Amino acid sequence: MLTRNDLKAQIELHIEGFLPLEDLAAWAEDIFREEEFEEPFAEQISDLLSTLRDAVDPHRFRWEEPDFVQMLEELSD
Repeated sequence: MLTRNDLKAQIELHIEGFLPLEDLAAWAEDIFREEEFEEPFAEQISDLLSTLRDAVDPHRFRWEEPDFVQMLEELSD
């Protein structure tokens, strides 16, 4: 089960330079398909994972950095 703390930890790894954006997006894709999400935050986690998945679109060669600071704030609420 993916918790908000798990998601926050992955985002922090990216911000600290340990996890490239493309790896974070691939992780989000895998987790989105395979894991259940912490209740009552399942919708929030799903939305944030979708944002991360969409950050790297290999078909359009689009890379957009999400607002990671805002994501962390949302996960801390």
